Amino acid sequence: MSPDISPPYVLTKPVADEQEYYALGEDSPFEFLDGRLVMSPSSYRQEDLGGFLIALARIWLEERGGGVVLGSRYPMRLDPRWSPEPDLLVVTDALRDRLLPTRLEGPAAFVVEIAPDGDPRLDEREKRPRYHQARIPEMWWISPQTGTVLVDQLDGDTYRTRRLTDGRLPSVVLPGFWIEVGWLWQDPLPSTMACLRELLD
Repeated sequence: MSPDISPPYVLTKPVADEQEYYALGEDSPFEFLDGRLVMSPSSYRQEDLGGFLIALARIWLEERGGGVVLGSRYPMRLDPRWSPEPDLLVVTDALRDRLLPTRLEGPAAFVVEIAPDGDPRLDEREKRPRYHQARIPEMWWISPQTGTVLVDQLDGDTYRTRRLTDGRLPSVVLPGFWIEVGWLWQDPLPSTMACLRELLD
């Protein structure tokens, strides 16, 4: 079956299996979502935000320890039909045995998704229910289009959910790590080093 584009700027190939997905290699732009190959072209804003957050989390973890951070293009295999590629994922030390050369075998401890311009609701609509099912302890859903961050943090058996436009957002998975939500909406983004000095103070 030939690929189709639905909704705008999201390319979907509806019939696929995970062998076909993994055979595409690490440079493929596709994610494997519910048995489909799905690709939404990345924008400058999405790449810039992703790089900013990865740098903050990576250097913070290098200084404080506790886990590793990885970016998009590294799949998080949840089951034979789901291997999404979050914009940022954190694997805590307790989960390091899940790190394989080509994928994370099972859910990460902390995931960040940045809404694509091609379909800003794609991640919340497609991935969020599956991430909840996988019981990922912490998720940040960043929407530059609306200037909001939807936060899901596991509290016992249920998720504590809130939507933020500004203020300090602390991580529960990485105690001591936080961001100012307002940083995300600045154009250009603030200095990574200046933000790190605040984080590591």
